[in-house]
Amino acid sequence: MPGQTSNWFYILCAACLITGFNLNAFAGEEAEKEPSTAAKETAADETDQPTYRLTYQFEKGEFVKYQVHDRSVYTTRKNEIAETVRNESQQWRHYRVVSVDENNEATLELMIDRVRMMAQFDESNPTLFDSANPDLQPAKMQSIMDSINVPLCRMRVNDRGELVHVQGLQANTDTKNDPAINFLVVFPDREIAVGDTWNQSLEVEVPVTDSLKEKVKLIRKYTLKGVEGDVATLQVSTALATLMRDPAVQTRLMQMTPSGTIAFDMKRGVMLSREQNVNDQVVGAFGTGTLVRAQNHRVEKLIEQQNPVAEADKVSQK
Repeated sequence: MPGQTSNWFYILCAACLITGFNLNAFAGEEAEKEPSTAAKETAADETDQPTYRLTYQFEKGEFVKYQVHDRSVYTTRKNEIAETVRNESQQWRHYRVVSVDENNEATLELMIDRVRMMAQFDESNPTLFDSANPDLQPAKMQSIMDSINVPLCRMRVNDRGELVHVQGLQANTDTKNDPAINFLVVFPDREIAVGDTWNQSLEVEVPVTDSLKEKVKLIRKYTLKGVEGDVATLQVSTALATLMRDPAVQTRLMQMTPSGTIAFDMKRGVMLSREQNVNDQVVGAFGTGTLVRAQNHRVEKLIEQQNPVAEADKVSQK
């Protein structure tokens, strides 16, 4: 991988050509100069199509809680021999709105409240972990406890979900502004209609060896698929924007390119749910006759609260 160049510019150009190609531009000279009645009606319908501006609403002192359920199956095959690792986790986490300034920028503090995990290699007995149960905390997973019920970082974001600054609150934490750690959907700085799309570019580090990492660029594409009442449904997909020739490194990128759907409450300014899937494979990852396949299903749902700010006040008084 060292020395490989980015294919970023060429992918963007190709995307523009593919999505922007319009056969009507090559209509013959005999085409009508005046648009047909149907064309006029279609244009009018498009003009009348409602538009929406997607923004978050942050309130100081608010706790926003989510439950995340993650299932993954990772299979490595060498000719007729296969090994499978299964992982399943449940995570309860929240962010607290520490402050909101006059520019609608909010500081969010992230915390994991509880984790339950299961890891299984082939048909062996699974390893279980539960941060709330001392009897299910094996020594090899004790390090997870260091991240439970303690603030992990503080993120300052604007009302479109764009990361402004991040501050790590754990020892040896890199505090650089890495957009890949931003769990919020980043909305466009414009009103959009159903069918509109927008892109977010990300740069992540991928382990090449135990001591070497390489930066890789990703493109995350969002589409407003529909609106029902106050709820907007988004479709999201992620694609590599950096040319990768090393199959072993490609296996580490499979989990970074999920696709799925998101439900966002436009009136309340909060994400209601996010569902993501990965189903990918790399041939020849570890030599001739090898194959690696990754399958992942992740569901994140808002935990509804009667009065989040009042509940937060109760917590702070304890």
